[in-house]
Amino acid sequence: MIHGDDEDDTMSPTPETTTEPLDARPRRASERTCVGCRGKAHPSALIRLAVLPEAPHVVPDPKGSLGGRGLWIMPRWSCLQRAARKGGFARALKRSVSVDPEVLRDQIEQQLERRLQGLAQGARRSGHAKLGADAVEESLRSRRTQALWVAVDAARREPLEGAAARLGARFVVWGTRGQLGAWFGKDLLAVVALEDEGLADAITEVAGKLAGLREGEDVRTGGDDRPGGA
Repeated sequence: MIHGDDEDDTMSPTPETTTEPLDARPRRASERTCVGCRGKAHPSALIRLAVLPEAPHVVPDPKGSLGGRGLWIMPRWSCLQRAARKGGFARALKRSVSVDPEVLRDQIEQQLERRLQGLAQGARRSGHAKLGADAVEESLRSRRTQALWVAVDAARREPLEGAAARLGARFVVWGTRGQLGAWFGKDLLAVVALEDEGLADAITEVAGKLAGLREGEDVRTGGDDRPGGA
C-alpha cells in the first residue's frame, strides 16, 4: 500500500504492506526471445544481433556496443537457419530481408573465438591453467580442476572426460591440439585443466555457444550445469 500525504506512516503493516526493503526482494531475470525458434532465455545464453538499415541487415553485437535496435538468437545452427530461411528475421524486422545464415554463423564464430582466445590467454597468464597430461592428472588428483578442456584430436580423450565427470568438473571439447598450443604458448597441446571457477564458467559458456553453432560436429561441452551457461 502506498501512503498518501495525510495518512499515518506509523500504522502497523497490513497484508498489502511490507517492511522488506525493495532491494532485498527477488527479481526475475529478464529474458529475450530467440528470433529463430521463438524460445525464451536469459541474454547470457543468447547472441545479440544489431539491426542495420540495409544489407547485411543484422550483424553480431555481443557487447551491445553498436547501440540501436537489437535482435536475439540462440547460438544454434538450426535457429540461424530458421530465422534466415523461414521468415524469422522478416517477421522481427517487419520487412523483407535476405540474410545468409552461413555468413552470419561465420561472423558469430569469429567473435566467440576471439573471446575464447582472450580467456585462454588470461588463464595462462594468471597461472590458473595446468597444461599437459602430467599437470592435468595432478590437478585432477588434488581436486582443483573446475573444468577440463580437451582438443578434438586428443588421444585418450574418453578417460579424461570420465575423470572430470567423477570429479564433478565440467569439460570442453573444442579446438585442435595446434589451436590450443598456439593459445597457451605450446607447439601442440591436448588437454588443459582450468582451476579458477570464474574462468571455467566463462570458457564453458563461450565454448558451449560455439558447439551449438556446429551441431552434429565433434565440438561440445558437458559436466556440471551452471545457471546462465550455454
